[in-house]
Formats: sequence, C-alpha cells, structure tokens
Amino acid sequence: MKLDPVSLVTAGLLLLMALMVVALFSESGAERQSTSAVSQTSERGLPLSAAIGPSAVSPAATVATGQKPTSVVSPAQGTPLPVVQAGLPASRTDSLKPFLNPKAKLAEGHWKGLEALPLSAELKQKLRLPTELEGLLVDEVTLNAAAAGLLAGDVILAVNSQRIRTLEELKTATERIQLAKSATITVYRGGKVQNFVLVAKGTLGQAQVETAPMILPGEIMPHPYRGPCTQCHAIGATGHIVPDPDGIVLPPPAIRAGVPVPHKDRGPCQACHQIIQ
Repeated sequence: MKLDPVSLVTAGLLLLMALMVVALFSESGAERQSTSAVSQTSERGLPLSAAIGPSAVSPAATVATGQKPTSVVSPAQGTPLPVVQAGLPASRTDSLKPFLNPKAKLAEGHWKGLEALPLSAELKQKLRLPTELEGLLVDEVTLNAAAAGLLAGDVILAVNSQRIRTLEELKTATERIQLAKSATITVYRGGKVQNFVLVAKGTLGQAQVETAPMILPGEIMPHPYRGPCTQCHAIGATGHIVPDPDGIVLPPPAIRAGVPVPHKDRGPCQACHQIIQ
C-alpha cells in the first residue's frame, strides 16, 4: 500500500506529539515522588535540610545574605551540610563604630546587694540633703545589704572606717577587704550617722563599677543638660537588646566637616555623626 506525502507528514506529527505527552507525564510523576519523599522524611522527625541534601543552599543565597556558609553535620546522614545564617540589612548607624570614652565618669557601683550612685549637687537638692555632705547615695538594696539593715536613701560615708566619697574609693576600699567575711558600713540617715555590719556567706568580694548606660547615636537627651553626653555615656547601638518602643531614635544625619554644631555640645561630633568633607 502506498502512502501519499501528506499522510506521512501527518503520521509523523502525531507520533511526535504522543512522545511529548509521555515525556511530560513522566517528569510530573518524578516530581511528585520527590516531594512525597521529602514530606515523609520530615514527618519522621528528620531536619528538612537533611532530607533535601547539601544542594539545598545555593550560592545565590549566600551572596544575598552576605553571610559565609558554615558546615554542620546532619544527625541523620552524618554528612556536612552548609548552613547560611540570614542577617538583617545594615543601616547607616551600623557603619558607625561605638564611641567609648576611656575617661568617662563612673555612674554606679554594685556590692553585696547594694547599688550606689555618686552624690551630686543635683541629688542633694532633690533629696534635701546637706550641701556639704560627701559620700555615695544608696539607690537600692537587696540580698546581704538589705539583711544588714541598709536602706535606699542612705549615704555611704565609710567602709571599715575608710572614707568613701567616690565610686573609685568604694572600689579601692572593697578590694582591700574582698577576702573578709564582714565589714562595717557607716552611713548618713535622717540627720544621723549610723553603723551597720555587712556579712557575707563566703567572702565580701569587691565592688563592681560601671559608667552610665550606652545611648544610641542621635538619641534625645533623657535629662537636663549635664555636660557632653560622652563624659558619662558610651555612644553606640550594641548596648541595647530591645529598642525603647516609646522613643524612636532616627539615625543622625551626616554632617560636613567645619559646619556649626546643630545642638548643644554633646561631645565629639564623630561619636554620633558621619563626617563628610
């Protein structure tokens, strides 16, 4: 039987279409099997990354996040798997290095459950204390300090008869008796000088001192002007784990070198601002 050319072409096209349909259904079936295998693996409690395999993390993901992949071992297969840690995009404030003043004033000290503050002229006025009084204001008491009878509002005058006027002197005095088990604390309270015995379960240890808390660049001043911020505070974004929801701080703008200061003197401009030429 002879076939004309038109019939041959038609038959060829029909055969080609049939092969394409078979190939399409074969690929769909393979994808469904792969997805089912991953789902079953995840349902058995294995990490999804272990089920997918090392090829799950693409080089493009590493470039997008800016993080280098690290190698971890899959508990299911015992093979190294690349892991990418996603990071937040860097803001302009992240490009500023924290500004730490090595000569910043100490702001508070902690020792055996008491917190002590420098007795400034402002505190004397607010608490109606004698202007000539010198010592450390007890801000709060817990633990051993509370058990000894100390109260918030006391003013520490001496430790074991050694005069205390500053946090540096408190640190030095407690260093000398850090291995002792008790010490006599002399305080001013209600117009009288009283002594209390501070007892430790082990040893007294030494007082820990610190500066005022770190503040964000450009943050609104939280109190009346007391001089440049950097004489007490460090400037940076690494001292906070949660931003204050009541005080949104906008990044301070870049300023040109030599321009007038736009606000009261808060310390070196480069502590908060990026300086451009």
